[in-house]
Amino acid sequence: MSKVIESSVLDQRHIMSGKYCTYQDIKGIYSDYDDCGYYIGDTGKFYDSPGKKVKNIYHLLYSNENLCKAQYNAQKGKGDRTEIRNFNENLLENMDDLYWMLRNETYTPGEYRVKIIKDPKERVIMIAPFFPDRIIHHCIINVMGRYWTNLFIGNTYACIKGRGIHKCMEDVHTALITDRKGTRYCLKIDIRKFYDNVDHSAMKKIIRYGIADEQLLGLLDKIIDSNGKEKGLPIGNFTSQYLANLYLTYFDHWVKEELSKIVMAKYGVKFYYFRYMDDMVILCESKKALHFILDMMGLYLAAELKVEIKPNWQIFPVDARSIDYVGFVQNHYGILLRKGILKRFYIKLKKVQKQYEINDETAIKHLFPSEYGWIIRCSEEHSKFIFNNCINNGKKCFDYRAVG
Repeated sequence: MSKVIESSVLDQRHIMSGKYCTYQDIKGIYSDYDDCGYYIGDTGKFYDSPGKKVKNIYHLLYSNENLCKAQYNAQKGKGDRTEIRNFNENLLENMDDLYWMLRNETYTPGEYRVKIIKDPKERVIMIAPFFPDRIIHHCIINVMGRYWTNLFIGNTYACIKGRGIHKCMEDVHTALITDRKGTRYCLKIDIRKFYDNVDHSAMKKIIRYGIADEQLLGLLDKIIDSNGKEKGLPIGNFTSQYLANLYLTYFDHWVKEELSKIVMAKYGVKFYYFRYMDDMVILCESKKALHFILDMMGLYLAAELKVEIKPNWQIFPVDARSIDYVGFVQNHYGILLRKGILKRFYIKLKKVQKQYEINDETAIKHLFPSEYGWIIRCSEEHSKFIFNNCINNGKKCFDYRAVG
């Protein structure tokens, strides 16, 4: 076991099951802990194969095609902002500077502009300069995005094209309706201040599992360290979305490919695992198995990734409480829209009704396309209930019992 987890890590106190305990405490709880811990701190080695690493691709970043594509994507949907307008006024000169900046490896990250938003909870957004930073971020993702996405498991959904919130909800619902017995209980966890606590040394180690191009690694290291700290990925960087997913991807593989075998051998049950960035849902028929999974996940995250599970984790019967996840509340009997989302929709609806008359579902679809997409994914009875309230002068009625 000492070969797997370094002694410096063993001396730390990690959050496990919502309470602090040492490695020795955990080892005392589980007599077969050495079997369970074999992969902890060692998962990346299964994927750290020199023959599979990406090599000699840095030159693709500053190809004319990639630079033009990155410049277009970086300003798409941003409107006529001053920094973009200034860049476009000297487009050829700026693109030439960008080319030589990447080719000669002279890029230095610019200073972030801090913005605080509430959507609905408060978040600190760090906005990098458009030129050269945000264009370079797109240059990297244009080249590496597909490769990194191919490393992600099928049950992670955040910031991945073709997945997202609705696909996550649908996959959870599929598990619930196809295996009622195997999804009796739910474990909900998330990581404490995930983006702020991403460890830079661990992040750099992880990106080196799949990349052997020293020039590209040097550029990625600059971006990772651009906040001037030893921890944290700036919320707002295009690269942060991919790096955050990559940070947990080997953990995902460990859960799906190794921990699942251990749980089956120890408890004789399987479990279902879903992750939307740092929010995770695990479904299983055994509450005892879920407590074991929680402990093993907590140990891996603390020892290998240096992050902690929030102490407000929950294990509960699915039908007694329902799963509040990615904006929906669901159990074995139906899918409802989260109360907060529905309340904000009704407030928005009331303002629009002062200008437009809403007589049917089609009007809702055209006036509220985003909200309409959420509503139609709920159970049929609940969707009709919401649409009727909208049409009937926006009367509000909240009924969050599961619909049969």
